[in-house]
Amino acid sequence: MFRRYHTSADIPDRALKSRTKIRGYVLDVSDGDSLRVYHTPLVRWFEKKPEKKRGLAKYTISVRLSAVDAPEVSHFGKPAQPLSAEAKQLLVDQVLNKRVSIVPLAKDQYGRVVATVTYRSWFGKTNAAHVMLKQGMATLYTGGNAQYDGEKELLERIQSDAKKAKRGIWGLRNYESPAAYKQKHK
Repeated sequence: MFRRYHTSADIPDRALKSRTKIRGYVLDVSDGDSLRVYHTPLVRWFEKKPEKKRGLAKYTISVRLSAVDAPEVSHFGKPAQPLSAEAKQLLVDQVLNKRVSIVPLAKDQYGRVVATVTYRSWFGKTNAAHVMLKQGMATLYTGGNAQYDGEKELLERIQSDAKKAKRGIWGLRNYESPAAYKQKHK
């Protein structure tokens, strides 16, 4: 692949159907399950990432982590959910300013690419959604058009282990899922 995708809209449906791997740098993390990737095609893999942060929507792919739903940050006058800042920070620590691979699975109602996001770590290739679930900083997404990339059983086990250990959101006394929170604050 030699063509650079500037935004999510540039990614053709055939790339979603074939699950074509897209590589790039993460330039921004907006919450615990959303990020922006500057695509670097094969011939540009070693290209430096842009330094400017203004106007990211014009030259980055908006990505939503597949399979997970993290606590909502405050926006549009709505208060943040408990642990939303910690969930965002966990994703920042994993991927911000790092090279990632995304496997696009679908596009959501906001035009974001729903994708499996992986990166290199000391442990080899790491799936960002797995880490979010393992640390209790996200729940398994079960809403419409949920995408699990063939890993639903594994993801359910990871979440179950986090629940049993009362990690993150599972240790909260009055936990409200991100889906319930969004429904309540429509």
